[in-house]
Amino acid sequence: MKDESDLDMLFYDGPDSSDSQEVFEPVGPQLSRPDKHHGVITQIEAVFETIADALLNERADVAISLTSPSSSIPRDTSARISKAVFSFPGKAANDAWRFSVVVRILELVHESLLDGVTLTKRHVSDLYYRDPALFGRQSTVDRYVDQIAAALSVPRSYLNVTAGVKGLMAGAVVINRRDGSKIDLANAQSGILVPSMEEVLSIDLSRVRWMLVIEKEAAYQSIISSGDWQEMMWHAVIVTGKGYPDIATRAVTRFMTTASPQNGFAEPPVFGLVDYDPDGLAILHTYKYGSKKVSEENAELVVPNIQWMGLYSQSITDEDHTHRNQGLLTLTLRDRHKARKMLEWEQHASFDEAAQWRRELQVMLMLNLKAEMQIVDSGSSGLMNMIKNAAYDVSPV
Repeated sequence: MKDESDLDMLFYDGPDSSDSQEVFEPVGPQLSRPDKHHGVITQIEAVFETIADALLNERADVAISLTSPSSSIPRDTSARISKAVFSFPGKAANDAWRFSVVVRILELVHESLLDGVTLTKRHVSDLYYRDPALFGRQSTVDRYVDQIAAALSVPRSYLNVTAGVKGLMAGAVVINRRDGSKIDLANAQSGILVPSMEEVLSIDLSRVRWMLVIEKEAAYQSIISSGDWQEMMWHAVIVTGKGYPDIATRAVTRFMTTASPQNGFAEPPVFGLVDYDPDGLAILHTYKYGSKKVSEENAELVVPNIQWMGLYSQSITDEDHTHRNQGLLTLTLRDRHKARKMLEWEQHASFDEAAQWRRELQVMLMLNLKAEMQIVDSGSSGLMNMIKNAAYDVSPV
């Protein structure tokens, strides 16, 4: 199963109307947009003071809430806001654990801000390994850090927590790092880990004619090990986020495709190649329009000019490809649920593009079928020909 990083597991829009119990409204500080690091420190300390007061006064419940006005709601309206409430001991079985996780993360963030130490979420000396018995899994830390930042309406950098990297990239670029070193990807045929933008001074894209963003590492490895790539690599770039992309992969992809002095004002065409399933379309949507979880950072992460190369429904329903059709898979209940939810998403695309997205989802649901991109290789054209045909349209003769 793919790592669906866009799940919003902490926020709710209000109590379920079927719940007849009295809604608990905590008394305590509401965390709002801070003034950079100083503001974050002040508000975290206010949370700790509220907790201390509750304990000293022997209150039955200790609670904190994180709130953030929706960016789509005018500030002069009384519309509901997204909210996450954490209480101890709470009413549900895991409320005390959730409260402890959030307080512990706030404590570690507060400590790092005072010490001026930047943490990462995925490396051994960082948040998870400070209290593995409490957190249980690395994904717990990832999820709560992202959503605490979103609740505060600030980027992760305000918390002194930077995302680890998992993406890969290869091709005809030279990365100039802030420490003065250079990385020529042409000398690393298997590619490199996508660098954090904090390490990047500039990227030389003078040889690049086009870029490919591909969903899966397996397809990435297959492409860069092919004979065709040995010719393409001198004028192209390929990037994979290994499923749902992390922040670093999205940031580097945007940096390379958005004209600026730091990339030589390059703006190469960029294609997205994903599986024909709800997750594939959601991954492409994340690159193009952003993630609800880190909405405050979307402006620096989206790649609005990414073009959908495939797969489409037409890629899997061609009657002339019997072997290809034999590789089709049936949608799971989760797939169908996700596709239906995606049809309800707010549309940021043009009318024609939004209609295309909706049509593909509707056809997918109607056929009850999905396919991985490797299914294209069952035919004579193959995945590489699909890529070469797209690249031919943008490369000079």
